[in-house]
Amino acid sequence: MLRNPLVVISVVVVMVTTGWLLYTSGTSSIAQARPGANLLPALGLAAAGAPAASGPAAPAGPMGGWNVSHSRDAQTSLELVDGQLGGQALKLDITQYASGDVTLTSPRVDVEPGKTYLFKAFATTDADFTLLARRHHPDGSTTLEQLQDPLERPGNSPFTVSDAFHSSDTTTAVEYIFRLAAKGTVRVEGAYLEAADDVRLPPAATSAPNLVPNPGLAGPQPGAPDLWSPYASGTSTVESGRGGDGNGSFLWTRTANYQNGEAKWQYQPVPVTPDRYFEFGATYQSEREVDVVAEFELADGGRAFHNLATVPPAGDWTTIREAFQIPNGAKTAMVTLVSHGDGTTGVRDYSLTDVTKPGPLRWDQPMVSITFDDGWQSVYDRALPLLNEHGFRSTQYVNASSIETPNFMTAAEVQQMHEAGHEIAAHSYEHLDLTSIATSRLDEQMRRSEEALAAAGLGTDDLAPPYGRSDPQVDWYASKYFQIMRGTDDGINTRQNLKPHDLKVLYVTDETTPDKLAEALAETSRMNGWLILVYHQIATPESTGTQQNTIAGDRSTITSEVLAAQLQLIDASGIEVQPVAQAFKQLQGP
Repeated sequence: MLRNPLVVISVVVVMVTTGWLLYTSGTSSIAQARPGANLLPALGLAAAGAPAASGPAAPAGPMGGWNVSHSRDAQTSLELVDGQLGGQALKLDITQYASGDVTLTSPRVDVEPGKTYLFKAFATTDADFTLLARRHHPDGSTTLEQLQDPLERPGNSPFTVSDAFHSSDTTTAVEYIFRLAAKGTVRVEGAYLEAADDVRLPPAATSAPNLVPNPGLAGPQPGAPDLWSPYASGTSTVESGRGGDGNGSFLWTRTANYQNGEAKWQYQPVPVTPDRYFEFGATYQSEREVDVVAEFELADGGRAFHNLATVPPAGDWTTIREAFQIPNGAKTAMVTLVSHGDGTTGVRDYSLTDVTKPGPLRWDQPMVSITFDDGWQSVYDRALPLLNEHGFRSTQYVNASSIETPNFMTAAEVQQMHEAGHEIAAHSYEHLDLTSIATSRLDEQMRRSEEALAAAGLGTDDLAPPYGRSDPQVDWYASKYFQIMRGTDDGINTRQNLKPHDLKVLYVTDETTPDKLAEALAETSRMNGWLILVYHQIATPESTGTQQNTIAGDRSTITSEVLAAQLQLIDASGIEVQPVAQAFKQLQGP
């Protein structure tokens, strides 16, 4: 056994349904700031008789300078409780909620110009929340930016949220904000902010003209701004107008007695052509959730609507950004914030920029990749014969530490799949949430995974982080060993939206219907996209619905009968099937 580098006899993967294995090595392996580097004040007060702490992480009262507020009708409490990481946690309870938002805000921390910073915190929640950053600027102004769409991670297991940024000469201080808009509880612990060079920042924004007409909302008062008009439909009472404050003009709509329909401000649509890629931006304030909708006028006279996001109520002006690709047949585009219910919404700073990549708009052909996570024995026993019937070659993301352990493939079976043309790729060394572990162990997980596969003749540049959990620091360490990384964002990869370190996927569960897969395949074909399907265990029809021995515990097990039907749909689509690394190389061209 020891002759084969994939055989590991020292550690057996611990499988738990929580999807979080942090405690297998104790709290010393938890992600945390370097000694003395945390710029956030500590939680709690010094023990009686103990000397007061000093430095950037000294306590700022028992709550460490964190505070809670709400914009409308809610009742809340904030207290210190024992955390799950060996220290204390902030527990925010929203006991009553009617409207508006509830925010838990970190203390303001000054940062130095020209440095890169990493924020990370562990959260446990039974409600949706959104992470935001308020950045302070040299002229005294601030901007509040939504960092991601609302997150929901119900249960008792902590998970990380994070942000990384370069201060340049535009940011002097920062605060982080957890925004909620419902009854529920969130616990935050282990939060830190430190200067860090081992993070990978996204590419700088492309400079391009703002295509929204009259974005400054100029025009004679009273009345609508030039090239803008209010719109309302359905049964409700809607008022619209233009307001102003120290930051300029904004548009507002107020809806009451809502039964159906919508209310929004709209501008003169922008001419577009199919396959071009755009980024939309706006700053909003709202008593209710708002839909971000792209509306397209089609060449045949019809219209198409794409809901890009639904953003939560916001008591403070908040900046949002969404990217999208122009669909086939579209000749104009307009993106607006649409209200469907009672409440007041204000919007300003609309922008629409063309960020299309140079070169061809799309790839020459569509592509499908079929992937399996974890190296389950059931994949070899039940999926492999079905794949062989169609001549499909898959990508198998394996944890080297689980090879030759119960319920997982043997080293010989992995080698056999490789020799048959299947890609053997990395799923890290152990099945850990990489965002939750210390950097020394994070690097070790990447390195040992890459070394184990290379030593067995299975060298790979392809990584799928366990649970799809990644962040700017995981991305930085992954880039030392791997070229491409699969994410968990739902969607189809195109030449315009392709991010090599965050490949979009369709995550297959026992709730994935044939119609959903068929539509995804049809859309892939229409846009010459790349559809990456993610599978886990394959059960027999008799054991349908069971989730025994499943790491993810998220209905990811399907039956061989269902898989057979899905492979038939893929085959009937006529789209070429290639493993991930081969598809990536082929689509990039020479």
